[in-house]
Amino acid sequence: MRMMLAIRDSHARWRTFLQEQFASDLAMVASAWPEQPSLIVPFPALQAWDPDFALALIEHPRSVLRSGTESLRTLCREGGWEADPNLRVTELPQDCHRHLHDIGSDDIERLVASEVVVTKVSELKPRVYHADFRCELCDVLIPMPQLNELELIEPIFCDPEHGGCDRNVGGRDGTRFELVAENLMMVDNQWIEIQELPENITGGAQPARATVLAEADLSNLVLPGMRITANTIPFVRTQRRRQSKTPMFDIYHSLVSVEMQNTPFTEIPITEEDIEMIEEISKRVDLFQLLTNSIAPSIFATDDSKLMMVKRSLVLQLFGGVARRQGDGNRLRGDIHILLMGDPGVAKSQLLDFMGRVSPRGRYASGGGVSGAGLTAAAVRDSFSDGRFTLEAGVLVLADLGLAAIDELDKMNKDDRSRMHEAMEQQRIHVSKG
Repeated sequence: MRMMLAIRDSHARWRTFLQEQFASDLAMVASAWPEQPSLIVPFPALQAWDPDFALALIEHPRSVLRSGTESLRTLCREGGWEADPNLRVTELPQDCHRHLHDIGSDDIERLVASEVVVTKVSELKPRVYHADFRCELCDVLIPMPQLNELELIEPIFCDPEHGGCDRNVGGRDGTRFELVAENLMMVDNQWIEIQELPENITGGAQPARATVLAEADLSNLVLPGMRITANTIPFVRTQRRRQSKTPMFDIYHSLVSVEMQNTPFTEIPITEEDIEMIEEISKRVDLFQLLTNSIAPSIFATDDSKLMMVKRSLVLQLFGGVARRQGDGNRLRGDIHILLMGDPGVAKSQLLDFMGRVSPRGRYASGGGVSGAGLTAAAVRDSFSDGRFTLEAGVLVLADLGLAAIDELDKMNKDDRSRMHEAMEQQRIHVSKG
């Protein structure tokens, strides 16, 4: 009962909450709009202020978030700002977190959070969220909200409540409707494909994928290879078979907010305690040996062994060097490539697997099961680009700013192996496909 009350008076609750808790943030966003297009509200702040309202947000996110954005824009106008920011909620509680393969019917139209990697993005397109249709018989405009992201909704009769002639579409005495292009209300729209993180997959299971709709300021926000926490609202659309609807449904996701996981090293916040610990460790005379022993510690190596030398090389690779730009514009890479050669059973694969896991954005692939397109990028036709080609990121692209560990290079095709050369030396990939 209390939750239903929270939904009904959500406008008033959002208004009070924003005025009491986020007045300064609201003023900052409103004055900086559109460069700062949204107000970020951490979920713990809302939960501490009103637990019932926070629960209503999780269970009925569309209506509650819509009223929040409307309240935010009303406060901006009352404050004298010509701004239309969006409201974004982040830091969802742990009981909202789901792996993609676990999202089912119980999660439809609820707020969920998933840690994923972006594998594909479509081009930016406008989507109509409100359209007017003109009746050809009586010339009356019939407004139609467009709630289906996959299909244009047209009127089936001329509604007399809007002054229409009450004629149905089709038939001898029926009418037809014309879309009024100048009255269209549109929003930027982009489809994104996400995939489960490799570390969240058990056994030999295939990583689950999902299609996400990003709109307004959330479009053009992510790129393939980025690791993010996607806060979404799962929704369903019926499957079609030979133009007929079936009782089976496909799950899509409407993006609510994005939390970046792979923050660049220069932007990672470091506390005073972190600085003290780093400085203390840096003063140790055995620093290099300490770091070397931290590489795959379960694999034993004596100080004078070749394996210890390999571990030292891997430490240097993780730290890397400094990229330089020459006077003539040529770029000299600062990263190290390492080729491991040896007999079977000397822990080469275990070292590669460890490096792929310990490095930010690290990716592991086996040469026997990867192609040149799987390493660089594949041109594929997909459902959200009107049959056109879309580039799907490969291992090297997904490992950008991280480390790509490629096992069993000798099992790879020679032509596929040569596809790595440009990425290794120039640290860029050119693709001309489709």
